[in-house]
Amino acid sequence: MTKALVILANGAEDIETISVTDILTRGGIKVTVAALSDSSTEITTAHGMVFKAGKLLKDVDDTYDIIVVPGGYDGSMNCRNSDLVGRMLREQKERGGVIGAICAAPGFVLTKHGILDDSTPATGYPGTTKDIPLPVSDKDVVIDPANKIITAKGPAFAAKFAFAILAVLKNRETAEKVAGDMLYVENMLD
Repeated sequence: MTKALVILANGAEDIETISVTDILTRGGIKVTVAALSDSSTEITTAHGMVFKAGKLLKDVDDTYDIIVVPGGYDGSMNCRNSDLVGRMLREQKERGGVIGAICAAPGFVLTKHGILDDSTPATGYPGTTKDIPLPVSDKDVVIDPANKIITAKGPAFAAKFAFAILAVLKNRETAEKVAGDMLYVENMLD
């Protein structure tokens, strides 16, 4: 079974977390949401919602086809400042797993932890991309098949980001079926 890990940190962008978790689950991906916390699985998002993760990130002992880092300024900064997140992302990259990041996470998290380099096209929320090594893309969602990294600009593109992940993990047909079932009308992969 294809598995995804979504890292949930205090201050994570609500819609980016929910969209990825929901769309991947609808597409048949087993999603684990893990809280970046020492003791509580309850995380408060950027807009004040309280989410209960399935487990603590420090207790994750599995491997995943993808690790996803939602954005949000505070959530991204919490992931940026976490040695655990950095170690997990580097291990994911070393084993050839996919990494996804949206909004502030590509510039603040992936760059800080050495995931992006000057061969990796990426995008992110305007104003948070100055640390991304070139080339910074102006596309809504960027899929880099060579480096197995998927990035997106921000909240408006959360569903498109999730459909792109689903297409990479499964296939385009599965992503299009889930999109159609959700009445999503934009062509999510173009």
